[in-house]
Amino acid sequence: MTDIPVVPTIEAKLLELGDSLAVVSEERIPILESVGRIVNEPILATRDSPAADVSAMDGYAVRITDVTNKTPVQGAIFAGSKPFPLESGQAIRILTGAVVPPGTEVVVRKEDTSEEDGFVDFAPVARQLKLGANIRRQGENARAGDAIVPRGARIGPQTMAAIASFSDHDSIAVFKKLRVTILNTGDELVPLGEPLASWQIRDSNGPFLESAMQRYSCCEVQRRKVPDRLDAIEEQLRLALADSDAVLLTGGVSMGETDYVPRAVQSVGGRIVFHRIPIRPGKPLMGASTSSGQLIMGLPGNPLSVAVTWRRYALPLLLKMAGDSSNWAPNSVETLCDDTKTLDLTWFRLVTISQDGKAHIIASQGSGDVASLGRSHGFVEIPPGETGTGFRSYYPW
Repeated sequence: MTDIPVVPTIEAKLLELGDSLAVVSEERIPILESVGRIVNEPILATRDSPAADVSAMDGYAVRITDVTNKTPVQGAIFAGSKPFPLESGQAIRILTGAVVPPGTEVVVRKEDTSEEDGFVDFAPVARQLKLGANIRRQGENARAGDAIVPRGARIGPQTMAAIASFSDHDSIAVFKKLRVTILNTGDELVPLGEPLASWQIRDSNGPFLESAMQRYSCCEVQRRKVPDRLDAIEEQLRLALADSDAVLLTGGVSMGETDYVPRAVQSVGGRIVFHRIPIRPGKPLMGASTSSGQLIMGLPGNPLSVAVTWRRYALPLLLKMAGDSSNWAPNSVETLCDDTKTLDLTWFRLVTISQDGKAHIIASQGSGDVASLGRSHGFVEIPPGETGTGFRSYYPW
């Protein structure tokens, strides 16, 4: 096996790996089935928004010179109804969202009026309104042809509202679901529901990754357990690459006697871009790609290492392949820490977020401490040589 040196900085290698990956192709699906999927075409406004001048509130449409007492009420216009012209010397009762009738100069809100026997009186404050008051002008939100939803946006409820408002079709072009296979290596791992001996370990890596990926509707996931044998890992890796866009392996990437993953990756034609980087936890992390642009990520075996390296390094690459163009730069959060420990490498530390929005570092017993992982809300990234206290990049689960 070719030796892969420790990478002094990971960011350049992540970019290199990302540039070698293929983005999935597109398909058209019904709009109402597209929540969580990634848009593969910009959604353009098919008409101005609002499509006409409309009332910003319930009230009366009038000319400024007719804001007087005992103004005759000509009729009423409701949202969704066709407007009729406003006659001079009269007022028209109007509801929020209704198209203002031709001739309207202001809309006086209902609270500043009183109507009786077909005539409306206006409070003194109404006489101070300026031309155009309480009228939302045609196109002030968007003009026909404007991009409302950019390509690469993930469809959520808010995006769905915009798509439904402007689309003339009942289908939409989206990126196909990214096919992800999870391969759990480790003879010591026991699946949920099976008897567990003291020398065995319950498999938490597989359930973590599967549940984490299931939160993204732009991905579909399958998971298999693989014995700690080179031939078995090679076979399962070939099978996974035959019907997957990305493969996540857990365990078997360090320097131990049964750490066969790097050799298996190279034997199936994978190009290892980086292996072993200066981080804690997760130093054995490996990133590779195939000639057809598939991603192979070898995550460490310890649960905390798996969780951190998946969230920090694997997830952005997977979403890039899925067509997601979101800005995945982390937020900065004020972090509080009870110790002054430092490391000469990048340190990921579990945190909880308090009601005041501050991150509090959780005491952890190492990368196998699943109990502290279960209590955490995410983790912060501590630069080399710095303590935990201060403003730090925060990665929520």
